[in-house]
Amino acid sequence: MNSGETLERPIGKKAEKEKLKKRKNCDDVIPTLSSQLDEIKEEKRRMHEEKKESMRIALEERREAMRIASEEQRELIRIKEEKNEVEKRKMEDELMMKDTRTMDPKQKEYIRLRRLEILERLRSKYAS
Repeated sequence: MNSGETLERPIGKKAEKEKLKKRKNCDDVIPTLSSQLDEIKEEKRRMHEEKKESMRIALEERREAMRIASEEQRELIRIKEEKNEVEKRKMEDELMMKDTRTMDPKQKEYIRLRRLEILERLRSKYAS
């Protein structure tokens, strides 16, 4: 024998049994770990799906809220326009009924021209 080489002693019965026992324990653990890993993956997939669904619902709710807000804004604009039209009509009615007998000639001319303007607009509006 060479002095640099060391011979390994063959594994004894007791050591062999220990090695087999460890391998058996390891073989028992692998299916358990594999099963747990599968469960974790499934839970992660399920959580991802739930998150996607909740984000989709939140997006739908936000779109619906924006649509409602837009409709409400259009309704407010329509109401304001209607109110402005009523005010304009009221002012025009007052102008049409105004007594010009006490006015100077320039004021009378202004009222006459405004009345003609109102009448022209009404004629064109109802003629079409």
